[in-house]
Amino acid sequence: SGALSLASGVLAALFARERTGKGQKVDASIYGTMIAMQGMEINYTSITGVEPERAGRGHQFLRGVWGAFPTSDGFICIAGVDEKRWPSFCKIVGIEHLEKDPEYSDNVVRNFHGEKIQKVLDEIFPKKSSKEWLKQLTDADILATEVVDYRTMLKSEQARINGYLLELDHPVAGKVLVSGTPITINGEVTTAAEAAPEHGQHTEEVLLELGYTWEEIGALRDSGAV
Repeated sequence: SGALSLASGVLAALFARERTGKGQKVDASIYGTMIAMQGMEINYTSITGVEPERAGRGHQFLRGVWGAFPTSDGFICIAGVDEKRWPSFCKIVGIEHLEKDPEYSDNVVRNFHGEKIQKVLDEIFPKKSSKEWLKQLTDADILATEVVDYRTMLKSEQARINGYLLELDHPVAGKVLVSGTPITINGEVTTAAEAAPEHGQHTEEVLLELGYTWEEIGALRDSGAV
């Protein structure tokens, strides 16, 4: 998904180069992309204060040591465990006896048919807090992070500074945060969003730019054309 954002940014930069003759520096973020892809849910939570239900704990193809696992105080998400890190992972979670067990240790089984190892881990991870598990896992270079809800994410200073969350002064909802873009061009970060225009809000402005006179615009309105 991050690569798709980067590709979009590169296409925009190429278009700008064609128009201006100047090169552009493109940055894209996986974190920002994840926020942008959940824009509908994030904006809903921001405006209503209501947290939507979770869609699931992982991917339909990637199971085993992949996806979200409940801890004593929340959830953590693990992005798989490869062969190099598997021994360390087994030691951290206390399943050394399964390290070489073909029912659990083969990487293909763990990630694609891993219901057995998943059930084992579902009994182990709730014994400690998310913070405790993440400290041990990240120290062992295992890709893991805390699963946060949208209300927590809306408080992310990192997301706001990078323009992944934008301030919007909405005419009905008031001042709220909405999802932004994961792409920056030449380091220019947008921090505020504009409300979507009401129907016909810019009709006169556009017609004036196209060369219509006020008399002609009035005639168009009288005829029902605009």
